Amino acid sequence: MFSNHNFIAFLAVTLLCFFSCEKKEIIYDVPSSYNFENVNYEGQNQRIEMLTEFMAYVKSASNAGISTISKATMLNMYQNTNAPFSNPALNQASTQLKNKTHPEAQFYAEDLIEELEIVSQNMNVAASVGNSGVMVDAASGGRYLLNENGVELGQVLEKLLVGATFYYQITQVYLGENKINTDNKGVIAGRGTNMEHHWDEAFGYFGVPKDFPSTTSDLLYLGNYSDKTNSIIGSNSKIMDEFLKGRAAISAKDYPTRDSARVSLKKSFEILMAATSISFLNDAKANVSRLALYYHNLSKAYGNIMGLRYGAYTTLSDAEIDLILTYIGGSPDPLDADFYNASGQNIDKAIDAIADAFSDLTAVKNSL
Repeated sequence: MFSNHNFIAFLAVTLLCFFSCEKKEIIYDVPSSYNFENVNYEGQNQRIEMLTEFMAYVKSASNAGISTISKATMLNMYQNTNAPFSNPALNQASTQLKNKTHPEAQFYAEDLIEELEIVSQNMNVAASVGNSGVMVDAASGGRYLLNENGVELGQVLEKLLVGATFYYQITQVYLGENKINTDNKGVIAGRGTNMEHHWDEAFGYFGVPKDFPSTTSDLLYLGNYSDKTNSIIGSNSKIMDEFLKGRAAISAKDYPTRDSARVSLKKSFEILMAATSISFLNDAKANVSRLALYYHNLSKAYGNIMGLRYGAYTTLSDAEIDLILTYIGGSPDPLDADFYNASGQNIDKAIDAIADAFSDLTAVKNSL
């Protein structure tokens, strides 16, 4: 038995251990904008700029008087070879789009590039059933290069690359286990620790300014998607707040909060991609009497839905995505899709299939 003296000593040691071993609360500030120390996501900015210039070249195929666009030039831009960009800094950069695109999607992208060169030979021909060419929206003067089945391959390609490159890199790569569970001690001036840097690179692919959403100008790709759907799903603040919270948590070594933000971001980006897909389909339905815009928006939706395959979370299986693409174009392969035979009933089926998979979107699908 313990003597009184021993009991008091035991109690003292126990209390000392309890108080000294109790986890200390980590206190730190979360800024209102992405103005942390040692931030660098230059490579992400470069790839966003590369895609912008790449797509400007692709879309030139619809302009009367422009010569046929070249498969070689498009591949050079996709791979950053042979100095294809008007910005010399991009030509000199070690970055490229292709090696950051999901491997499976690279094949789709290169098939679309090859077909685009062929279709662009008819840029001075009016598009019609069975004939590739340009369809003009009379009200706006907008010109859209369609293949023989009414598919704007350039839009499919752009939206596919947003999903299979930027969305993929954020959610699967930079917020994935290998990139995020790395050194968080050694600080490199201008880029932070490895963990901080990888988080910053994920943010760089979002395509928004550091003070987003206070500033909503100059948004690109996923940033545009967020602002497009924000009034319905509140994506702007939701995504930005998690990026800010997670980055501050990394610097403070608060890993539970980092992981909570990481999970939230992966979910939020998947919902954003799904909501944007529905929004593009609704845009198509709203323009059914303006056929050029109708096919333009169906093409956006088709490419964006393809991109849903490449996130960290796959609420929709590959088979379900194939079915949705088949509702829209009769085929899960963009080169076999036929928008001339698309029906409003099947577009509604596609919208319902996406919304039913995401409870957050069921009640708002008609408003997106």
